[in-house]
Amino acid sequence: EKTSMSDTSPHAASHTSPHALRVLVIDDDPEGARSLSELFRCYGCATSVAYSGRVGLRLLKLFKPELVFVDFDMPDMNGLEVVSEAKLIDAEAGRHVMYVCLTGGGPEITDESAGSAGFNRLLYKPLNVTDLLAVLLAARPGNFAAGSNAPAIRPARPMYRDRTPKH
Repeated sequence: EKTSMSDTSPHAASHTSPHALRVLVIDDDPEGARSLSELFRCYGCATSVAYSGRVGLRLLKLFKPELVFVDFDMPDMNGLEVVSEAKLIDAEAGRHVMYVCLTGGGPEITDESAGSAGFNRLLYKPLNVTDLLAVLLAARPGNFAAGSNAPAIRPARPMYRDRTPKH
């Protein structure tokens, strides 16, 4: 079982606000999981990554995330099994966590089956950054970076409002 605890080290945590949205990514594709984690860190979130369902469930207890992205198709446990066990852990701890199912598509998972399994949202790979940021805002309405100096969600190009027209 592979896991990345480096994202939860005190050194990494010092770069984010103590009030930052805590995001856990559980995906057996290390490159995809790390990329997603890095994107969220760029937006001021505190992140942790697990490359299997079992390790993800252990990190759920240690890291105490508010938002969890779970890959549907993993070798040790599928996303439905992970979220089912995760909900028991949350209930025991009295925590409310938002779960997002990540899938490449296929008939095994639909919005209905994901919802009845306990997922709040279903996203299809390849992932769209706009959809991911919408999920961050849904998890923490207002400012998910909670006062950190992370970039705000804004257009890629700066707006020049104070320009005078040239004649």
